Amino acid sequence: MNDHGGTSESGFAYAGTAGAVGGLLGVVGIYVGKWFSYSYPTGFGRVTFYLNGSEDWTGQVAFIAGLAAFAFGIAFVLLSDRQISTITAALMGVGGIFLLAMSLLAFTRIDEAVGAAPFTPGVLPGVPVAITQSPAGGLWMSVVGGVIAVYGAFLALRRT
Repeated sequence: MNDHGGTSESGFAYAGTAGAVGGLLGVVGIYVGKWFSYSYPTGFGRVTFYLNGSEDWTGQVAFIAGLAAFAFGIAFVLLSDRQISTITAALMGVGGIFLLAMSLLAFTRIDEAVGAAPFTPGVLPGVPVAITQSPAGGLWMSVVGGVIAVYGAFLALRRT
């Protein structure tokens, strides 16, 4: 193992692990946790639909950034050369920053992701319906993943 990310006694790069876990958490939030939701009332109750983060360009960029933070976090853990570790830590930070920024920007783009006339089964054509749009839980998961990835990159760059 290496001695650049953890303490000299442990020999393990905890900073790289934090970056990798943050990137993976961000990616999981995009597809598994869903980013956007909309709901509307029907005669049988309220219907809610959840949309992946890939419905908007912010989710697509966050997906790539999360993969980058994950990959460079793993590379930081596995590679022991000091110069390569510095580069992988910086690239892990770039991925984490973009993951966090795109996740935060997605909060302002819920209307664009859902659209003006989303799919509304159970509603007769021409009947007006009040649609409520909101962020879903996966968006918060991606924000937390971005924060963890940025913090891991901060720790990695501080120790290299």
